[in-house]
Amino acid sequence: MVNMDIKNFKFSQIVLRGAAFLLAALIFCSAALAWDEMSVDEIKELANEGNVSAQYQMAVMYQNGSRVEQSFAEAAVYYRMAAEQGNEFAATNLGVLYEQGLGVPQSATEAAYFYAIGAEKGVVVAQAMLGFMYQNGQGIEQDFSQAAHWFQAAAEQGDSDAQASLGFLYRSGRGVEQSDVQAAHWYRQSAEQGNAWAQHNLGAMYDYGRGVEPSDSEAVRWYQAAAEQGYAPAQYDLGYMIEHERGINYSASDVAHWYLLAAEQGHIDAQNNIGLIYREGLGVDVSLPDAFRWFKAAAEGGNVIAQARLGAAYLDGAGTEQSDTLAFQWLKEAADQGDSIAQVRLASMYQDGKGTDINLAAAANYFQLAAEQNNISAQHQLGVMYEMGLGVPQSYALAKQWYEQAAEAGLVAAQNNLALLYEHGRGVEPSLLLAAQWYEEAAEQDHMNAQASLAYMYENGLGVEQDMDEAMRWYEAAAEQGHSTAQLNYGLLLRAGHGEGGPQGEGGAAAIPYLIQVATEGNLAAQASLGEIYERGEGIIPDDVEAARWYRMAADQGDMLAQARLAVLYEEGRGVEMSLREASAWYTKAAEQGHVGAQNNLAMLYRSGLGVEQSDEQAVRWYRAAAEQGHANAQTNLGFLLENGFGAPVAEAEAASWYQKAADQGHSLAQYNLAMQYEQGRGVAQNYTEALRLYHLAAEDEHIGAQNNLGLMYYNGLGTEVSDRDAKHWFAAAAAQGHEGALNNLAMMEEAGR
Repeated sequence: MVNMDIKNFKFSQIVLRGAAFLLAALIFCSAALAWDEMSVDEIKELANEGNVSAQYQMAVMYQNGSRVEQSFAEAAVYYRMAAEQGNEFAATNLGVLYEQGLGVPQSATEAAYFYAIGAEKGVVVAQAMLGFMYQNGQGIEQDFSQAAHWFQAAAEQGDSDAQASLGFLYRSGRGVEQSDVQAAHWYRQSAEQGNAWAQHNLGAMYDYGRGVEPSDSEAVRWYQAAAEQGYAPAQYDLGYMIEHERGINYSASDVAHWYLLAAEQGHIDAQNNIGLIYREGLGVDVSLPDAFRWFKAAAEGGNVIAQARLGAAYLDGAGTEQSDTLAFQWLKEAADQGDSIAQVRLASMYQDGKGTDINLAAAANYFQLAAEQNNISAQHQLGVMYEMGLGVPQSYALAKQWYEQAAEAGLVAAQNNLALLYEHGRGVEPSLLLAAQWYEEAAEQDHMNAQASLAYMYENGLGVEQDMDEAMRWYEAAAEQGHSTAQLNYGLLLRAGHGEGGPQGEGGAAAIPYLIQVATEGNLAAQASLGEIYERGEGIIPDDVEAARWYRMAADQGDMLAQARLAVLYEEGRGVEMSLREASAWYTKAAEQGHVGAQNNLAMLYRSGLGVEQSDEQAVRWYRAAAEQGHANAQTNLGFLLENGFGAPVAEAEAASWYQKAADQGHSLAQYNLAMQYEQGRGVAQNYTEALRLYHLAAEDEHIGAQNNLGLMYYNGLGTEVSDRDAKHWFAAAAAQGHEGALNNLAMMEEAGR
């Protein structure tokens, strides 16, 4: 159920009462005088002779146009004749003529004078009317005590209006000692006679427990009695009681019925509420034009909430033509009267320059006004403005203050932003613990950014104990809401064997749906990862075509890893038509970004002239680039080119230094080449012992040339004592791999008997 506006405690009050003529024949009139049997002239003659009854009769005849042409002026003449003879009824009716300006100049003073004559002689209508004159200060100095006196006199004679008015004076403590009990008593006296105003006010007494025991059912009974007589305030209050199921069962259609009746009579609060009913479709069909119409009526009547809603309707084009200008006008009207919702929307218009020029200072001001009324949305927005220094001096401390108020009230966006301040130590002492706590508050309310941040903290043990299960839980929650970073991280962790992805290397199948969501949005890491999954067949059948497709997407966006892998696929003709030219092009892109493998492979293509024009100079360039990043193959190949003067002048010492770097990484070819340099003293000082050591390392790694050369070292006793057994061992090892020289060396040893 959508609640309408707060119902204020107020009683309707009547300050004016329509005067009533006394048309009945005077009680003192002689029964012997049969006026109908007398001619008008005969009655007039009696009147002019001073007969008070005839004077009154002539006045009534002129007043009503009975037997004579209607003339209030003539009626006034005869009423005055009778009044001057002390006739209280004539005086009372003459008072009515003066009050209403009928046949005489309108004069509240004269009206009060003649009402007083009738009142003093006990005419109930005169007493009631004189009470109203005193109450409102009409034609007489305002005097609530005198008003109460005359209302009391009339009330005791049973006048329902006087009873109701006396009840109001007791309720407000004007002219009498304030007494809710007496107020309720007189309201009841009047209400039981059917006075709608009194019925409504008696209902209010039961509604709020003033002078009677609180009773929703009694309040409803009296509100309904007045409402059914068409009394708008009672119709409104009855609608409110039904809406809130107080003393009566809820019925959306009944709520709409009573609010609409009151609204049609101009009840401003009812107009606002029926507008909301039409907007939300509560008990009626949704009708935005009707909602707009009623909001406009209430807004023009001064209802602040309706002004805010009207502004929102113009802003959204709901039920009317969209207009930022009119939206701004009405929202400002409501905002300047303190409506916090209007203040927030107006502030947003100042932010965005809708209906007005952009004015961040004004935006901040209205956010501040709403924030001070505990509007949590405004508190959060004000926090953002202080954090960013928008329209206010930048202040993380004030941002934290406003975020905290909104966060503690449960606003999820503020909780997330407060967590960010604690995480990064902005305006507060850094606290990963508090950051994690606030992220969790927001995450539990499905804030996807907070869920992703909390997952990261669990993944890395930041502010919480590392817990990959919790990390996966929150990444999944954020991923399901479309958080791209969470989708990526969740997919990567599934691929790495976390969660339900299976062992590492088999999680690709589970990861694919999440990675695809981000990859199709252009995420390089996801595209490249998908390429690897399809190429390697992680939990799926390998698919080089899909691998090439995803690598291409990432490569086109400049991802060097994808460029390098795509180059390999082109070089090997997997998933794409083999093209060394395409391979070299993609290797070049990756190499220029520093991809070490691509640099090495590009150098190989330049060395062999495959897909590019052969160039040892380019080979040296790219081998050197890879070698400087520690690539052992590139270091070895660079050493070879420098040793032999390919693409650069011969530089045996530099070659030896590159061989050494690769050899230290266990590269057997580099160990072999460096060993030969030590054996021959090229680029390094001759050192058989070092040569022997390096040959050993390479030989044990099955390097065929190193095995043969190591045999020769043992055969000739270079760097070691002569050992035919060791020589024969290594010659045999090389010969087993098909080394012709080793076979010859074994035969030579046989011939020599060694």
